[in-house]
Amino acid sequence: MSFFESIKSLWGKEDSLSQSRSNLKKFKPLKNKYKGQRCFVMGNGPSLNQTPLDKLEGEVVWGVNRCHLLYDRVSWRPKFYCAVDHRVTPSISPEIDAQTIELPETTFFMPEQYAGLRDWEDRENIIWTREKLQDPAQGPDGYFATNPPDFIRTPNTVTITCIQLAVFMGFNPIYLIGCDAKWVMPEGLASGEGQVRDPGTGELVENFALTMEADSDPNHFHADYFKKGDAWTAPNLGGQLYGYSRVKEKCDELGVDVFNATVGGELEVFSRVIFAELF
Repeated sequence: MSFFESIKSLWGKEDSLSQSRSNLKKFKPLKNKYKGQRCFVMGNGPSLNQTPLDKLEGEVVWGVNRCHLLYDRVSWRPKFYCAVDHRVTPSISPEIDAQTIELPETTFFMPEQYAGLRDWEDRENIIWTREKLQDPAQGPDGYFATNPPDFIRTPNTVTITCIQLAVFMGFNPIYLIGCDAKWVMPEGLASGEGQVRDPGTGELVENFALTMEADSDPNHFHADYFKKGDAWTAPNLGGQLYGYSRVKEKCDELGVDVFNATVGGELEVFSRVIFAELF
């Protein structure tokens, strides 16, 4: 059984780590803890290079995946961190491991199936989550979970995981930055195969699990974000945008304002605001 198949088999198990007493104890005090406060969910798009990130000093920021590659540019560190991609997270687990030690004040959220990747299962600043596959039959609720201690809906982009958690914690408004929703795939960038699901039906439609072949990554804020030989999942942009639209529906229903403060990009699901004017 491949690693992907083995972690996929864990989805939906009731005896999961996320249901353990210690893990639920970590989750409990977070419910509505930040009610009415704002936060910034930071994707890793190249637009971060045009974003005055120094303004985020003192703000609550959600970081994802390899956000640590920009730490040499800023004095602040994210308050919260998420990684969910089933190809990327295992490959960068040593980097995440180091961050959980270096940043004890940051809370890390990761799916429970990664607990065995490192010696970190009981680390105090990690909260293990249980994933549940998207369910188009349930409308917005099939793409957005309102009680993450039970489960989080699997996203087509990790920022949707962050939004589900941020809403649970009471953050309102939520601002997105670095969420470009725009990718370039020049010839020779990557090779490989994998699977992508249709956002409406859930059926497998394309092969998109890739290995980086180029020497420079044009789709993230750092040229070495994915280095030659790195495994990654090509974006299902249609699925991302559809997921964002379902997220907006649910957040509108809950009275939570989500705005796109990304500099440029092609994410138009949420109302746009100008990042520099938020300070």
